[in-house]
Amino acid sequence: MEKYHVLEMIGEGSFGRVYKGRRKYSAQVVALKFIPKLGRSEKELRNLQREIEIMRGLRHPNIVHMLDSFETDKEVVVVTDYAEGELFQILEDDGKLPEDQVQAIAAQLVSALYYLHSHRILHRDMKPQNILLAKGGGIKLCDFGFARAMSTNTMVLTSIKGTPLYMSPELVEERPYDHTADLWSVGCILYELAVGTPPFYTTSIFQLVNLILKDPVRWPPTISPCFKNFLQGLLTKDPRQRLAWPDLLHHPFIAGHVTIITEPAGPDLGTPFTSRLPPRAINLASCVKPVSAWLRRN
Repeated sequence: MEKYHVLEMIGEGSFGRVYKGRRKYSAQVVALKFIPKLGRSEKELRNLQREIEIMRGLRHPNIVHMLDSFETDKEVVVVTDYAEGELFQILEDDGKLPEDQVQAIAAQLVSALYYLHSHRILHRDMKPQNILLAKGGGIKLCDFGFARAMSTNTMVLTSIKGTPLYMSPELVEERPYDHTADLWSVGCILYELAVGTPPFYTTSIFQLVNLILKDPVRWPPTISPCFKNFLQGLLTKDPRQRLAWPDLLHHPFIAGHVTIITEPAGPDLGTPFTSRLPPRAINLASCVKPVSAWLRRN
């Protein structure tokens, strides 16, 4: 390794291994993702190249920044920011989070997705394992292996990607989908952070599909009316009625807390998803009191 010291392994999966590293002649700590070429199909290698191309253009404080990439004879190496941990580990250790912490995470996730969707990029694999913890308590969205940049002429996708627990109804039914599938996944993640389990949970994939398609979400009494209203919008089964852009930014649960980043992310792909849909009415009655109380506390 000409430019990096490899320090210790911090993760492993079907893709390969991730190591903590340090750039030589500096104190910069990085994450090194080693992805073996051997045994991978041409399609898998093309997908990997697509992930690198997507990540290379992303500049957002809540998205992992790709610093470098290179190839050896046997591996592709992707160098990114080093994060302190995973959101998933907090769920494993603590079970759930207080609502004010979930609110802060929600604002950051919405900021990251607004940035991606404004550049017509779908993540397609939103889950707690793909949300890293940065210094200072911030979060960073990672793992763009399933991400897809959509051209102006592409309005919906049909290839199925993602994790079943966080998969939208249109995905599990293998119907065409768009950016609103990512927003459903955000709703699932935030529900799990607040409650301790995903909104639809079972170990049987067949039962899970049935729950996602037909069952209503169960709402514990500990969730505030405003947060419940926010989640109800994201977890609407009909994607045409789901809380989406630009309404999402103005929902009282996160309004005023979302940082909007407008820096370009690669070539212009056409009209952003974030401005394509007209505003819809939001029921504000259940949100005013909880949000004002939150503002008084802060």
